[in-house]
Amino acid sequence: MRVLRAVFLTLVTVFVLAPLVVVLLASVSPDEVLTSLVPDGFTLHWIGEALDYEPFRVGILYSVEVAALATAIALLLGTPAAYALARTRIPAAGFLRSVFVAPLSLPRVVAGFCFFTLYVSLFPTAYGTVGGVAFAHVLLLLPFVVALIGAGLAGSDPALEEAARDLGASPLKAFFRVTLPQIRMPLLIAAVFAFLTSFDEVDLSIFLMPADTTTLPVAIFLRLQQDQDPTTSAVSSLMIVGSLAVALLTGLAVRRAGLWRENTRSGEGMDE
Repeated sequence: MRVLRAVFLTLVTVFVLAPLVVVLLASVSPDEVLTSLVPDGFTLHWIGEALDYEPFRVGILYSVEVAALATAIALLLGTPAAYALARTRIPAAGFLRSVFVAPLSLPRVVAGFCFFTLYVSLFPTAYGTVGGVAFAHVLLLLPFVVALIGAGLAGSDPALEEAARDLGASPLKAFFRVTLPQIRMPLLIAAVFAFLTSFDEVDLSIFLMPADTTTLPVAIFLRLQQDQDPTTSAVSSLMIVGSLAVALLTGLAVRRAGLWRENTRSGEGMDE
C-alpha cells in the first residue's frame, strides 16, 4: 500500500511540476526550441530580451496596479459579506451564499464580454483603465475572499465578541478589537490569493483593455500570437519565480508574526 501511495504521489507531483520545469528550462536554454530536458548550455539572453520588451515592462506595472486595487476592493466587500453570512441571521442567507459562489461557474470569457458590453454601453471611460479592469476582477475574487474569511470566522470563537459587547463595546469596536485579530491569518491568505489570481488573469482582462496597454498575462498572450521564441518562456519563468517568492515571503511573515501558531492553538481550543 505504501508503494502504491508513493507511486501515486510521485506521478501527481510530476504532472504538476513538469510544465513549470519545461518553461524554466526553455527560458535559459540557448536554443530557440527546447528539444531535450538537458539544454545544450545556459543563457540569460531570453530573460534580458523579456525585460527589454516594452509591452512586458508596461504590463508588469499595469498588472500590479490592477491586482492591488482589485484585492483591496475584494477585501473591503468580501470581509463584511462573510461576517454577515457567518455571524448574523439574515433572510435568504443560503441564496446569498449561492450568489457569491455563482461567478465561479460563469465562464471568464463570458464575464469579460459582459463587462465589455457594460463599459461600452454605459461607462465608456472605464474601458482600458486600471479601475475598470480591477472592478471586473473583483467579480472573480469575491468567491475566494468570502469563502476563506468565512472559514476563518467559523474557526474563531464568537463568545469573545459577545463578551466584548457585554462589557460595553460597540459592534464595530468589538469586530475590530476582538474578531479581526482572530481572522488575521485567513485575511492575509485571502489577500495573497486574490492578488495572485488577479495578477494572472487573462480571459476576462483581454476584453477590457486596448492592445497597446495591457496586463502582463495579456501581453504574453499577444506576444505568443506574433512570435513563439523563448522570450515568452522567460517572462513566464519570471512570473513563476515571482509568485513563489510572494508565497514564500507570506509564509515567512506569517511564521515570524506567530499567526500560524496562534491559529493552531485556536483550532485546538475549538476542538476541545
